[in-house]
Amino acid sequence: MKNPDISAYIIAGGQSRRFGQDKALYPYQGRPLIEYVIEAAGRVFDRIAIVADRADRFSYPDIPCHSDIISGQGPIGGVLTALRYADTDRVFILACDMPELDSGLMIHMNAVSEGYDVTVPWVGEYYEPLHAIYAKNCLMPIEESIRKGKRQIVSFFDQVSIRKVTEEDIRKFIDPSLAFRNINYLDEANVI
Repeated sequence: MKNPDISAYIIAGGQSRRFGQDKALYPYQGRPLIEYVIEAAGRVFDRIAIVADRADRFSYPDIPCHSDIISGQGPIGGVLTALRYADTDRVFILACDMPELDSGLMIHMNAVSEGYDVTVPWVGEYYEPLHAIYAKNCLMPIEESIRKGKRQIVSFFDQVSIRKVTEEDIRKFIDPSLAFRNINYLDEANVI
């Protein structure tokens, strides 16, 4: 059953400097890379939206696209935009370049997120902040981080309550090395 209290927002950025072209719309195994994320999110969420620096690049009739509220901030700006536009108290943030997303893991994260400001995978001593749930309580800490010039999403994590989803939890659904594998370079798109 889909959780009506959380909406999914796909961070589609736009510059794709390392990739060399628009990563979200790159034809990966026959269709745009972002469509793998839309499909996986659609199995779990009723409401899906896209956040990008240029939202006009996307034309999915049933999926709203929002331009970054503050441009040039990278993914933290995308999280801010998603939280501002969301009509739910929490948002599940997903990167546009993760073709191996697992619905079971997303459902599990939804189930354990109640009462936390951020629910995020913790793999090999690192967070996976572009596969995480953020509550509206994160808005002020995110705005403060941006004001201070801090562009890493994790820059505000010490100001909010965190629910870490451990590797042990993740392995119940998918190998962590697959779950969060993203495509940063064109040659990676041709070998995955």
